[in-house]
Amino acid sequence: MDGRKPKPGHTEGAWGKRRGRKRRWPTRFVVVGGFIIFILVVAFLADKGWNWFNERSGSTTTTLATHVTVEVVISQGMSATAIGQVLQDKGIIDSSSSFVDLVKSRGSQNALRPGKYDFYKGEKPLEVVDMLETGAGVPSFKVTIPEGLAVDQIGDRLTKDNTMDGAAYKNLAGKPKQFELPDIGGKTANVTILEGLLFPSTYYLIKGQGPTELIGAQLAAFATKTASLPWQKAATLGVTTYQIVIIASLIEKEASVADERAQIAAVIYNRLKAGMTLGIDATVRYAVGKWTEPLTDADLAVDSPYNTRVVKGLPPTPISNPGVAALRAALEPAAVDYLYYVLKDKQGHHFFTASYDEFLKAKNSAPAQ
Repeated sequence: MDGRKPKPGHTEGAWGKRRGRKRRWPTRFVVVGGFIIFILVVAFLADKGWNWFNERSGSTTTTLATHVTVEVVISQGMSATAIGQVLQDKGIIDSSSSFVDLVKSRGSQNALRPGKYDFYKGEKPLEVVDMLETGAGVPSFKVTIPEGLAVDQIGDRLTKDNTMDGAAYKNLAGKPKQFELPDIGGKTANVTILEGLLFPSTYYLIKGQGPTELIGAQLAAFATKTASLPWQKAATLGVTTYQIVIIASLIEKEASVADERAQIAAVIYNRLKAGMTLGIDATVRYAVGKWTEPLTDADLAVDSPYNTRVVKGLPPTPISNPGVAALRAALEPAAVDYLYYVLKDKQGHHFFTASYDEFLKAKNSAPAQ
């Protein structure tokens, strides 16, 4: 020190010395400024990060936008291809072909249940197939039609089971013009009654549906299930494709044992060729409407084109609704010369022969029916 006082305005202290020093910002301003910058950076990164998360996770707003519920109606008899196309058109799935491939890989072509479904747009195909297989959330009911029942029998069964109006079913079966008829061996059916074309199977109908929808489903199933049969063999056998259905309906009523169908078919063709009456009592039962009660002499003599004990040739229409196995037997009869058959045991097996004498002998020893 030299003992001199500094001049006013030039004191040393927080602002630095008078000569040779730069002024420094106070520490508190530096801290405040840094904090503000930090907040801005954090806000920027948070905004960018939130957008990135939404874009990739499909959460919050994005999820709500994509989870749009769409009602889809799957009708009875629709193929996997048709269902896949509906789902693609509705935006449920991206590719109908991929859907069909998935269904085939699971062996579910015939297991997709009809009904009203609520799907999300963009739903995973596996989840869609699972729902269709189980009928999840679908208000539906099951109707099982066994092979070989006539229309009257089906109607009575529907009424008895309280499934639907059986009388209305019978009535509609006599009005083929109200329905889209299936092809029979590639030829359009021209029939006066739907007997024979109402395919026996298990159907799932939507709650509230009735005879009209069931009949429509049965006709569609006939077209689908019989398309691959060798219908071209009908011409070789000397009958029309519709007559194949008639013969199959006779087989279905007569055969209790599966492996006898082709032999019964052979008897029918052999008797037609020989100019004999078929003599099948099931046709008489159809004519008089008696399926379980014993036939009387008056029944057996009834004046009806369905009485094959009296009238030669085939009945004018089928007398029942046959399944695929009976139709195949009608197209592929056994290569045998049998003209007769008679029940030989209570399990439903028959004795077949070309000899009338052997037939009479077997008939006399046949078990009581």
